[in-house]
Amino acid sequence: MAMMNPGAGMMAPPTGGAEQPMPPPMAEQPQDLYGGEQPTGGLNISAQDFQMAIEQLDGQTIAALDAHLTPIIKEAMGQLLGPEILPILEPLGPDEPTINVPVSVIATAYPSDSIENSIEMMQQDMASKGQQEIPSSPQGGLGGAPAQAEVPQTNVPPSIPMMA
Repeated sequence: MAMMNPGAGMMAPPTGGAEQPMPPPMAEQPQDLYGGEQPTGGLNISAQDFQMAIEQLDGQTIAALDAHLTPIIKEAMGQLLGPEILPILEPLGPDEPTINVPVSVIATAYPSDSIENSIEMMQQDMASKGQQEIPSSPQGGLGGAPAQAEVPQTNVPPSIPMMA
């Protein structure tokens, strides 16, 4: 084993011996070891290997991906694993951002004997509100214009007459 410069860290080159030749950059390598297409980024998984892995997932896992694989998550996966996987992920997941709510929040807002019942109560509540007219976006800044006439301030202490 080559001697390391003390304090140089694990990534420091050895202090003695011949330098090891660097492998050619990815662009100069003709194919991967299996003769498949050459990945261009990320962890360098080929599209073929990724497709085979997706096809081996069970229905519950595919359902989870279909529920949570939003466009931004697909983009992140492309950066991690390489852009070749993006066409494979395209049919999965919603086409818009979603909001994930922890079940503890649902259980607190909709208390019941089980989390399943709490989720069902939330779904019924949201469905009932879906029938109502949804207001447009606020136009007057962060909070928007007041919805009604100005409400008198109620947290003012009572006035005490001054003694002369």
